[in-house]
Amino acid sequence: LDQYVILQKQQSTGKKKEEAGGGGEGAGDDDEEEEEEEALVCRVYFWQGRDASKVCWPQYSLSSFRTKIREKIGSKMPIEDERCYQQQENMKLLSYFKGKFIIHKGKRPSEKDAPNVRPRLYHVRQNGNILAQRCVEIGCSSLLLNSGFCYILKLPVNKDGDMSYILYVWVGSKSSEELMNATIEIGKEAFDDVETVSVLYEGSNEPDIFWTGDGGEEGVRSPRRLDGADQTVQVFERESYFAVSEKCSDFCQDDLSDEDVMILDSGTDVFVWIGEESSDVERKLALKSAQLYQQHVQDLTGDARKLSIVRRGKENLRFIKLFHGWGPSGLDSRTPARPTTHQDSTPKLLFILIYIHSAWDTS
Repeated sequence: LDQYVILQKQQSTGKKKEEAGGGGEGAGDDDEEEEEEEALVCRVYFWQGRDASKVCWPQYSLSSFRTKIREKIGSKMPIEDERCYQQQENMKLLSYFKGKFIIHKGKRPSEKDAPNVRPRLYHVRQNGNILAQRCVEIGCSSLLLNSGFCYILKLPVNKDGDMSYILYVWVGSKSSEELMNATIEIGKEAFDDVETVSVLYEGSNEPDIFWTGDGGEEGVRSPRRLDGADQTVQVFERESYFAVSEKCSDFCQDDLSDEDVMILDSGTDVFVWIGEESSDVERKLALKSAQLYQQHVQDLTGDARKLSIVRRGKENLRFIKLFHGWGPSGLDSRTPARPTTHQDSTPKLLFILIYIHSAWDTS
């Protein structure tokens, strides 16, 4: 629900040219001497949460807050503004947090607010590389656990009338060792108000208090074997032709455009997500593309993928769990559908998110 302003001063190297002329011999030469001079530039990142008010950016641009920034950094330093949305931050901003970019649900409490004592579940995931590692709070339900990732459960405990916290780091059986070590490090360093940090491995007889704290019911987990890099591609239409291009691996639910059709490959399923405002042409092309892709992958690897159609607002849990920190806003506020009792085989990791965007020339 919040927005944050992050100031970062950096050195901008400019080149200053001076003529090497004079009154003596060689005064007519065109030789120039270049000298590097360093100047500071202030980059202002305006970070906006998924559930934050959309009017905050115009208010920031027109308010006196910019004047306060100018007074803080000095009148001569140039200012560069950059607006960032949750889970769509650029790599430069994420690099400042060194893999400990934590996103909490709700609003930052003030000193007057009563403490919100409740269990909190966080999903830790690397999208493509270590810089795109985020720790995002999700719904406190064991149905959202995925064997391919790691999770942090912050659990309040009442001891003789005094409230304290214990922290569990849950390591999925198919998660990488790098992700496991990063999650443990986040649990020990970023949550400094906890008494103990315990590491739990999937299937290692997790204590009952863990399942009680994260929803009270052990859900079906879809295991994934992380043995490859995330890959996304984009399919689009431009002036009566159809094309496919690669898309970045750091995607989230906000990349699902209501005007488009998306194709997502989880390694076991090929999902065709249909936006409400997408055209019939887009839907037919998307379905045909998904079928061709499904057959192509089977010919290459021998792995048969199930083709599933998902409509906007009716996403099932198998689809939702493929996204990092799926939230209620942006699409809708429904409760995710309960999964079937089917357990996936262990597929190799291949995420492909395909855009189908209508831009046909009808003239």
